[in-house]
Amino acid sequence: MEGSGLYRVFPIKNVEDLLHRYIRRLSSVFIQRHGRFRVALAGGKTPLDLYSMLALDWERINLYLTDERYSYEKSNCRAISQRIKGKLICPDLSKDLESCALEYSRLLPERLDFVLLGVGEDGHTASLFEGIPCRYITPKVCISKRPDGLWGVSLTYEYISSSCQVAFFVKGEEKKKVLEKLLSGVPMPATRIKTTRKVLIFTDLSLSKT
Repeated sequence: MEGSGLYRVFPIKNVEDLLHRYIRRLSSVFIQRHGRFRVALAGGKTPLDLYSMLALDWERINLYLTDERYSYEKSNCRAISQRIKGKLICPDLSKDLESCALEYSRLLPERLDFVLLGVGEDGHTASLFEGIPCRYITPKVCISKRPDGLWGVSLTYEYISSSCQVAFFVKGEEKKKVLEKLLSGVPMPATRIKTTRKVLIFTDLSLSKT
């Protein structure tokens, strides 16, 4: 289904099933053409059930994070690793913040094949928040003080936007307003992600028919 402007939207109740099938197909294409599939995964609670479902050719897939909380207790890497069968390449939280971000940047490929993003009710994506500067350590990685008080290590707008394909995973009635803002192009971090291809949106929400 076509969305507005920069987006192509797939509204379906069983959104995890559709997104799982899409990622499987996309990974097969990249592995067949290039031998590997390089993907960055969103943190947070929303995609955890999806990650438990994923059945992929893990030996040929490099898994990264779109962002990480600089906290062992609230680590995205820790939460996702408990759900996913593939091995994640994560920022090293044992290092000081800047070294952590710098070394993570060195592990990232020149360009990602696919980035899966979430979006918060406030319009943030990864650890990119409105009104909060994310200080660039490299062109790929920045650091910021998140609203929850934790420091975050995040992929930058430009690095995310350079990916071959980007998709948002938007789930739950509490995300309806921010989805409408996203489709309307309201200025916020999520709408600053712009790629050469249409950004995909997978959602369990029905779109307003206007």
